[in-house]
Amino acid sequence: MKFKQLSILIAVLLVVGLASCTKFDDPSAGKAAENIQQIKDYLTANQLQDKVQSSLSGLYYILGNTSTSQKKATAGEELEFTYEIYYINPSGQAVLVDSTNKTKSAYIPFLSGVVIPGLEEGLLLMREGQSADFFIPSNIGFGNDTRNGKMPEYSPVIFKVKLIRSRTEAEQIDDYVQIKNLPALTTTTTGGTRVYHITKGTGATITSGETVTVAYTANTLRGKEPFDKGDALTFKTGSSQYITGFDEGIRSLRVGDKAILVFPSSAGYGSQGSFDQNKQYYVVPPYTPLAFEVTVKSKQ
Repeated sequence: MKFKQLSILIAVLLVVGLASCTKFDDPSAGKAAENIQQIKDYLTANQLQDKVQSSLSGLYYILGNTSTSQKKATAGEELEFTYEIYYINPSGQAVLVDSTNKTKSAYIPFLSGVVIPGLEEGLLLMREGQSADFFIPSNIGFGNDTRNGKMPEYSPVIFKVKLIRSRTEAEQIDDYVQIKNLPALTTTTTGGTRVYHITKGTGATITSGETVTVAYTANTLRGKEPFDKGDALTFKTGSSQYITGFDEGIRSLRVGDKAILVFPSSAGYGSQGSFDQNKQYYVVPPYTPLAFEVTVKSKQ
């Protein structure tokens, strides 16, 4: 069983290849000033110097079209955006590093440390529907990370970004329910688990302290494949053995019920997320709502 509660605080997710494993107190103190001069030269050469703004951190940015949305990128929400990455070479040219998500959306839990500091600062300036170019020196960029050999160490980089949406967990869940065309909501538990019945059983209701056997399939709302599943999990309800959203959802069912349980991260893995067994990557990122399809087989 892979979705037991985790008690150890863990490092923040390195999502979609945007975050760097580099330590930002690198010994090359002169690189930031050198990078900023490269950025200024690039802006001048491309006649962008009158359009750009800068911050105290060394971020240079050009915000594009004025968005009709008042919604800004918000810390703690899920961001959907597209991006390209370039680096500025010694000749002052922008060289493509990554265009994987030029038209394909990337999704991140927008938490401190998830993306490089310069991009994090830039995203906070944006509104939904807005495009921007961010010019980022290496001390708030990728440091000595070469992006798998695609650029030199300590390179200034350009992110071309379009922010599509910033969504709360409740908004993510509402979208999931609509996209999946789930049946009518049966109930919502005190912990926030939404219960959608697929079929209703005729067996006894489940109460706290009873031992039940269930089949389950566990999914993130955006996952294409389940991150866990089982055909015959037996456990004691109300024992805090498993995450709250799953346990509470089961206690709202009866034997023979098949249902989908959808719940916020506060009833799942919260701010910690869930690592794989070797603690090398996240199976469930922090602040991720979940959906479990469950069938109650029996109770003792």
